[in-house]
Amino acid sequence: MTKEDILKDLLMTPSPSGCEQAIIKKMAMFLKDYIDELSIDNYGNLIALKYGNQRNKKLMLAAHADEVGMMVTYIDSNGFLSFQEIGGIDTNLLPGQRVEIHNRNGIVTGIIGKKPIHLQDRDAKAKDYDAEDLWIDIAANDKEDAERMVEIGDYITYQTQPLSLKHEVWTSKALDDKVGLLTLIEVAKALSGKLPAMDVYFVVSVQEELGARGIRTATLGINPEQGIAIDVTHATDYPTCSPQKSGEIKLGNGIVIAKGPNIDQLMGRKLIDLAHQHNIKYQIEPFARPIGTDANFMQISGTGVKTAFMGIPCRYMHSPNEIVSLVDINEGVRLLTHFCEVELDN
Repeated sequence: MTKEDILKDLLMTPSPSGCEQAIIKKMAMFLKDYIDELSIDNYGNLIALKYGNQRNKKLMLAAHADEVGMMVTYIDSNGFLSFQEIGGIDTNLLPGQRVEIHNRNGIVTGIIGKKPIHLQDRDAKAKDYDAEDLWIDIAANDKEDAERMVEIGDYITYQTQPLSLKHEVWTSKALDDKVGLLTLIEVAKALSGKLPAMDVYFVVSVQEELGARGIRTATLGINPEQGIAIDVTHATDYPTCSPQKSGEIKLGNGIVIAKGPNIDQLMGRKLIDLAHQHNIKYQIEPFARPIGTDANFMQISGTGVKTAFMGIPCRYMHSPNEIVSLVDINEGVRLLTHFCEVELDN
């Protein structure tokens, strides 16, 4: 399979936080031929180990399996569904969206509804919408009909198909963080037949969107000396974004290397040096506070982990149509592969 085919497969595998089993199984399938040990911990994280030259040292590369989603919380007498968000969702983007409701019987398609603009009061036209202002229409006749189709607690995801906008530029739901998963697969492939400088743990973490919960148990269990979190980061190259306020990160301009108190200075410097040495396109993003990714809790696990963060620029994060460039993913794969092959200087 090409990397584009793998990415499509990952994107078409729903994995809202707390319901990642299918994507964990798929990642195990994609990684198994390139690693030496494979396991799933009690919390549900996938841990794939490739032996290195120094078996007493551990490097962890982590990307999260979950995507933002929703959950059915109530069914009214007319068969309309109430829901709550799982993870950070801009509810103003939801009206009119097609969604898929996942349960033991399969998938039910629904439409997120709100009152049309023609019927709204004047004041309502300018309001921000909460989930309580919206509902999901599954064409049920009444509550009993709806209950034959869905259950309280069913998971919900956007119904968005992956699409190549042009060559290397892709749009889809859940690029956060399926592009990180693709990166792990491609690095594992690149290291096939090679001996990394130390043991490399490829970690597919769960429930990152709920506060980076999975990475806490995975890092504690592995107890690595070094860890790198791979996730999306905000591209800021579109109208209304201020570089002074939000930074200057461009789609297709290379992998993002983070700087800040969440980042071990030696690891950050090594990533930059390797990028220069191998002509890898990169961008710098400063974080004056802990990064809202797995990198945050990775760093403070146990007695501490030397931590770095690599970000893939993403437009419209957590929306039904995020946008990324394969150029940035490819540069990230190259940089991570080279990092695995060298020792970190003291």
